[in-house]
Amino acid sequence: MMKDLLVLWNYLCLNTKPKKSDCIIGLGSILTLVPKKCAELYKENLGDYIIFSGNCGKGTEGVITKTEAERFRDVAIEENVSKDKILLEPEATTTYENYKYIKKLLTDNNLMPNSFLVVGKPYQERRALAIAEVEFPNKEITVASYNMTLDDYLEYVKSDKLMNVEDVVNEMIGEISLIKIAPLYGLQSKQEIPDEVMESWHNLIDLGYNKYAYSNETVRGFKDKMIEKRINLKNRGEIINSSIFLPNYYHLNNLY
Repeated sequence: MMKDLLVLWNYLCLNTKPKKSDCIIGLGSILTLVPKKCAELYKENLGDYIIFSGNCGKGTEGVITKTEAERFRDVAIEENVSKDKILLEPEATTTYENYKYIKKLLTDNNLMPNSFLVVGKPYQERRALAIAEVEFPNKEITVASYNMTLDDYLEYVKSDKLMNVEDVVNEMIGEISLIKIAPLYGLQSKQEIPDEVMESWHNLIDLGYNKYAYSNETVRGFKDKMIEKRINLKNRGEIINSSIFLPNYYHLNNLY
């Protein structure tokens, strides 16, 4: 199992070096390593300000008492980031909504950054970049990677006690699933998936890690309806309800 998981990890983690950007984005989750990484990047002068985005998603609903964005802000302030250098987007419940609502937040605050440095979970990096490429097509996007191995990450989540190894495996299966199907509906850029990755993905699903795996039959059944709804994506400033683009079996509000 660990061999297959490592194959997925190596594909999903981009291992990119952070670049100086106008704005640092912290994508909401249960894990405080995200705001700590954002604070580290800010203190290294790699961003002028930080936006934390997130209400409560599948991993935090009923678990935390504040929104993910508010919780991240508190952690960043503890890491000596000035409160006036932090903007909050407390409504998004998926990664797709993170970017949609961040765009609205920027407009409301008359901010026009030309570059973004994005921070999320390590295995969220590839999909976070792919979504940003669609949502901010004329901007420079960099994903800030962690100097962390798979073993390091599993030890971290186990010690944090808010996730377990099964959660991580299921989420990584979900990442591959979304990378496969979301480009069909204009939600993110297309990513090539090597055969080795798909083989490991299937192996893990066969072991029972199918909580966030999708059904090809379900996708085909909803395809015509979703394509009809894609016209909404032409207005890039409009908030889109993610659930109309993916099948109910694979509801984004229950994933990322």
